[in-house]
Amino acid sequence: MKRLFIDRQPDCVRIAYTVDGKLREIYIDPIGSESLVGHVYVGCIQNILPGQFAFVDIGTAKNAFINLPRNHTVKKGQPILMQVYKDAYRTKGPYGGQALKLKGRNVIIRESPRGEIGVSHKIGSASERSRLRSAVRSVLEKGFGAIVRTHADGQPEENLAEETTRLIALHRTIEERAKYALPPTRIHPKKIAELPEELLVEMLTDDLDEIWVHEADYEHIKAICPQSACNLKDILFIHNNSDLFDIHNISRQMERALEKTVWLPCGGYITFEQTEACVVVDVNTGAFTGGLDFRAAVLQTNVEAAAAIAEQLTLRNLSGIIIVDFIDMKDIADKTVLMRVLAAELKEDRIKTEIIGMTELGLVQLTRRKTRPSLSRMLETDCAYCEGSGRTALPREHVPKT
Repeated sequence: MKRLFIDRQPDCVRIAYTVDGKLREIYIDPIGSESLVGHVYVGCIQNILPGQFAFVDIGTAKNAFINLPRNHTVKKGQPILMQVYKDAYRTKGPYGGQALKLKGRNVIIRESPRGEIGVSHKIGSASERSRLRSAVRSVLEKGFGAIVRTHADGQPEENLAEETTRLIALHRTIEERAKYALPPTRIHPKKIAELPEELLVEMLTDDLDEIWVHEADYEHIKAICPQSACNLKDILFIHNNSDLFDIHNISRQMERALEKTVWLPCGGYITFEQTEACVVVDVNTGAFTGGLDFRAAVLQTNVEAAAAIAEQLTLRNLSGIIIVDFIDMKDIADKTVLMRVLAAELKEDRIKTEIIGMTELGLVQLTRRKTRPSLSRMLETDCAYCEGSGRTALPREHVPKT
């Protein structure tokens, strides 16, 4: 059973997705500091750096950082229409650009002089890809391109045409509002809702069995759901429980998702280390020896680890550069099996994850697109004593003398 829990707390909104009671995704949006990803602003250029970069005042605590076209003509003090691609993080302000991308359930609309139409690589059927392209092309206006998303697979052509038309109309509306806006001004959405609408549109899929929502958010969810295929009458349930996550064992699973070690069914385990530069994952056989067949034991541990790693990347929302140190395998056939399993498991992730390859040292390199802070960054803070290193200085009398 697939369930979506939308839980309102005094200081945040929590969204959990479970499959047969097992937590698969968790998102936490602090009230008053919602994600700005996808929001469109008329900002004011504050500074232009050598190269093709600029800082833009959009009314946030830190100026946004954008890339400029190669032959740009913008000047300091000039108003500029831009969209936020990534939220501010620590010392960095929001990151964005001038290319607007408006996202729907099935289609993403973007400006494109050549009118390219891309289709998600997860849709494998050539005939289906052609059908989806034709449906979008039939209503796509000049100057726009589109990306057909994975969810569009099998959708009626009229759904894609309607959504494409609606997003183009929204784009025109945004451009019209921008003409008369004084920077810094948010153009889209007109108001920031306490519920992360863009995220919910992503998660309100037609295969959900139940949606649990607080009574105060019921009408907002009803307004979002027409963009998805959810049948509200059958699957929407209202709750007023402050301990909703405790009742459904979500809180405990969130705590476990912060642990460094994850045990595998075979007895092996994986460990996660999150650094500023990358995430490092180490795979170990642990207590599992596999009897006399060590090669089979290694392959089984690595295959189980591949499935667990894909699941944990989604649950912990880890992103950026990810290095996985699988147990060393000599046989090429075993490596092929492992990489095939890993690729299949990562396809289930709604966020794009790319396998770069395996190095000569046997390290598998991945990249996962960053959209939001990781679960650890949301729920934990650096220790005041060790400043996040996990170590404290030895007492002076224990320091070896040189």
